[in-house]
Amino acid sequence: MTTQILVVDDDVMVSQVLAEILRHAGGYEVAIEMDGRQVARRLQHEKYDLILLDIMMPEMNGLDLLRQLKAYFDEVPVIMVTAYASVELAVEAMQLGAADFVTKPVEAAVLHIRVHKALEYARTKRLASTDGLTGLYNRRVFQERLEEEVGRANRYQRPLSLLMIDIDHFKMHNDTHGHLWGDAILVEVGRLLKELCRTSDIVARYGGEEFAMILPETTQAQALCIANRLRKTIADHCFLDMPVPGVVTVSVGAAMYGAMQCSKTFLSAADQALYAAKRGGRNCVYAA
Repeated sequence: MTTQILVVDDDVMVSQVLAEILRHAGGYEVAIEMDGRQVARRLQHEKYDLILLDIMMPEMNGLDLLRQLKAYFDEVPVIMVTAYASVELAVEAMQLGAADFVTKPVEAAVLHIRVHKALEYARTKRLASTDGLTGLYNRRVFQERLEEEVGRANRYQRPLSLLMIDIDHFKMHNDTHGHLWGDAILVEVGRLLKELCRTSDIVARYGGEEFAMILPETTQAQALCIANRLRKTIADHCFLDMPVPGVVTVSVGAAMYGAMQCSKTFLSAADQALYAAKRGGRNCVYAA
């Protein structure tokens, strides 16, 4: 799979030079964005493995954009690029979460090494934070991100929703077809959930046959729409060698974050809604 890199710089010549260095040195696929204000919106619809970000830009400077990226797209490594070499600037960028720091004019060999190291570190970090079977975030990372999003919702009074998703009759699938079939279902459900979520959403395997989805900037009405869409998509999906849809279904519990609520009670509300969906007949969505 080709590595996707986004170069963010308001100088068209610099952007093109950086893009050409990367394409030639590493065979990367490179896109250019000259308006820092559009980066977050772009990341909601497009996937990038690394971002090269200029510090000095009009409208929105690189450090402010870095704060935004680390808040909502923390898994994407960011290398800061600047013409003004400064220890203080480098320290601030690294404290904000930058993976590295390079100065202009950028030497091709140096850039290639920095990009390679940043991608390798991100890959190692991703392996430590993901579920080995589905490739989704593991429970530890889910708990950490939930704490972060709850803190952000409290500070900025922004909407936040949570979905708990459970595969219906999963034990029956294992008992009838074997654990390899069960594992295959988990992988496929995880893939569908990842495809259906936005870039800013956090999808995790919570444990066993249960998944969780954190939805920043999402009201309860919006969360219910998302929940019903993913429930229907899974119910309509033909799993593996089973040509008939409806073999695998999920129950979903949805909760919207309440003012000054803690992550534990927030999670408990979504969990209770999930149990209500199971009691309500399965293959359905219940809200807390």
